[in-house]
Amino acid sequence: MGEFNYYSKKVCVVTGASSGMGKATTKLLVENGAEVYAMDIQPVDVEGIAKFVQVDLSDKASVDQAFTELPEKIDAFFGVAGLLGQNPPFIKVACIDLVSNKYMMEELLPERMNENGAIALVSSGVGVGWEKEGNKKYYVDVVEAEGWDNTVKAIEAKGITAFNGGLAYVYAKLAVNYLVAKMQKFYGLRKVRVNAIMPGGTSTSFGSESGLDVNDSSLDSESGYCGYTGRIADPVEMAKPLLFLNSDLASYVSGAILPVDSGTTSEIAAGIRPNPVGDNLDLVYSAIFQAK
Repeated sequence: MGEFNYYSKKVCVVTGASSGMGKATTKLLVENGAEVYAMDIQPVDVEGIAKFVQVDLSDKASVDQAFTELPEKIDAFFGVAGLLGQNPPFIKVACIDLVSNKYMMEELLPERMNENGAIALVSSGVGVGWEKEGNKKYYVDVVEAEGWDNTVKAIEAKGITAFNGGLAYVYAKLAVNYLVAKMQKFYGLRKVRVNAIMPGGTSTSFGSESGLDVNDSSLDSESGYCGYTGRIADPVEMAKPLLFLNSDLASYVSGAILPVDSGTTSEIAAGIRPNPVGDNLDLVYSAIFQAK
């Protein structure tokens, strides 16, 4: 048995389980005796999982089908999947990183989560500044939209879907933080906690469904949200905070968006260092519009 004995015989679901943070989370849960349902578009090579559930998180029908293969009751849900890269279409990235999590939390998980259960999502260091009014106008009505299709339509109405997947990633992670803040009350009334981590630069396979994909050795520590460690994180260093948030060790923690970036976020918030990617969507998007 591992260091999180709480998970012994707990029913856990992990998205993005084939690589990066998702795989590390899946392995750590298995080591701690959990019954793990591993969801991903790619096969999950982790010994000891209860079941591999194939899913395309950019497709509502695929998500609905995948949930028919999950248990009726879940103790802990880990929404780790994410897509990063310049090439994927904006909407595809937004669906995997934001829309699918929103849809599952609003329509599929409420009746499945056990009392005293917990949900943990993966945001990103690029989600810094999510609470700013200038940013919220881009995604509050998106998060408030009802259903998958209306959420996608609300994103399309923003006029930003022609941008690349990298900008979609920033947009989605800002919105995920707002989603956590919004949904924690809904689930709190059902005795289920909702939290997220904001990872710093983490070594994962580029383009995988995980967090901030930065396996490029040329990435420096500042742009990778690595604080002063001089290195990017190992995926297990993100998996452990996720397991903490969904365990009884965090029984009074809900609505938290936990930075796991060796102090980078605190310095950005204090104005000690600038945000490497910027935290003002108006400036980011307007600069691109002007360049076109």
